[in-house]
Amino acid sequence: MHVTVIYNPPDKSNEEIAATEDHIAKIAATVAESLKKRGLAVDVHQVSEKNLYSLIKQKKTDVFFNICDSEHLYMRVVRQLEKHGRVFTGPGPRVMSLTVDKIATKKIFTEIGVPTPQWQLFKTGKEKIHTNLHFPLIVKPQKEDCSIGISEDSIVHNKKQLRARLEHMCATYRQPILAERFIPGIELHCTVVGNETDAIAFPLAELRTPSGDTDNEFIYDFEAKWMEDSEKFKCYFVSPAPGIDTRTAKKIQEAARQAFLALEMKDYGRFDIRYNQKTKRWYFLEANANPCLENKDTEALIAAANASGYHYEKFINRIFDACVSRHAIALS
Repeated sequence: MHVTVIYNPPDKSNEEIAATEDHIAKIAATVAESLKKRGLAVDVHQVSEKNLYSLIKQKKTDVFFNICDSEHLYMRVVRQLEKHGRVFTGPGPRVMSLTVDKIATKKIFTEIGVPTPQWQLFKTGKEKIHTNLHFPLIVKPQKEDCSIGISEDSIVHNKKQLRARLEHMCATYRQPILAERFIPGIELHCTVVGNETDAIAFPLAELRTPSGDTDNEFIYDFEAKWMEDSEKFKCYFVSPAPGIDTRTAKKIQEAARQAFLALEMKDYGRFDIRYNQKTKRWYFLEANANPCLENKDTEALIAAANASGYHYEKFINRIFDACVSRHAIALS
């Protein structure tokens, strides 16, 4: 069997977005090496505006392992993969669009009984504030991933701060802006691997500050994820999550599994969650249908995979096997 790992080049037109894409070439090589070790024939291709259509249509390969994560390319990549009937890891364009849209995702959470914070969508920033929207709030773009648009300034404590932040966000991102109740507590990530018949949720991963503590106000924002010169970049995940009891953790894991199936995510995905230790209540924030696969033990996916007994190579091959099984392809 032949596998092609595809990834996108950094988008240098936007420094904020480029910072989220610079690591992808190295990740692609690591993914490819993990697949080669099981005896598969593997090559790696960078997808660009120039070769997108010809590569996907003409490439002689059995499976595309898709780690494209470009704002400008990834939707076109999955559309072309689906259009040409190619086998690829991860979901198609409909599910990708759904999970990027924070409001659409929240509506699914609500439909299946998974708690999510109270929210309001602002198209102009001047709308009347709902009476059930209680401060503090966190303000985010509706349709961005990689924590783009999220910083310490995103948390607001009164109407004046909210209006100012909405004005800035509407002008900067030119899309509807989400304001949701900010949940003081710990940030958790839950990874799910598999599909309809075999989806499993890995142990929860808990975010720790650079000092190793938990901080009820700390958020995993753009700076913490991508700005390597920042002190916040030194934050890390541990798994299983030490700040939550086993019974509650299992409930959250099952909720993540159910959400994964309800959203029709494929092969693997991750959910971002806040847990308030005082009230013992947890809330799902959003879903990520193609989370980063960097081989780093302090990343949420890898920490959780390790806690499940899946070292990196085994984890990558579990994703691949889920894709192959879903398409009923015989390994050869």
